[in-house]
Amino acid sequence: MSYDLGVPTAKAFRGTIPTNPLNKLNEEDRKLLFSLLKLYARTRAGKSRSDDDPLDKVAAVVVEAGVFGAKLESEVFRGLFSEELRSFIVGFEDLPQRLIDFSNQLGTVLELFGKRGHKGEYFATQWLIMASEFVRLKTGRHHDEHLAELFQSVGNPSLAKDLSGDAIRKKRNYVMKHYPHLYDQTLKMVENAYKNSTPVDPPRQ
Repeated sequence: MSYDLGVPTAKAFRGTIPTNPLNKLNEEDRKLLFSLLKLYARTRAGKSRSDDDPLDKVAAVVVEAGVFGAKLESEVFRGLFSEELRSFIVGFEDLPQRLIDFSNQLGTVLELFGKRGHKGEYFATQWLIMASEFVRLKTGRHHDEHLAELFQSVGNPSLAKDLSGDAIRKKRNYVMKHYPHLYDQTLKMVENAYKNSTPVDPPRQ
């Protein structure tokens, strides 16, 4: 049985006042906005339930991969028994460097999500920023207060009560200032995905 996203989306929008400009969005855009807010709610709630940051664990494994690659190179491929092991390791000569390159490349990406202990929080915030920027793309303005109103019907009560329009604006500005690469990446994701989307209102200066 497939999940009908239209049902919870319609319910969420019914919880907003009739003059909320987000009500001008078409059905598909409403579903998309609902999904982004729902993802923010779930990832943010998940972060609050545990001190273990999943992205920190990923980052640690990525670092270990680079360290292991260096050890493979020094101990196995260039170590004391490298000649004796030659017939067994042939074809894998590029493995240590590939692990090191993998660690460096993915590690650079993960650094965009903030310092240790904060990656999960900023990963969650990214969904909120995507929702905010999608609204701007569609309406010409961020409409933070109206987005916060919609979130009242999407997120859990404990999260919703703390998410005002001002809070959304502060989160967006904070990431923009302290994590510009993360913000630019998020903005490009929204613009590339929805660049052919038709605005509901003319963009405002």
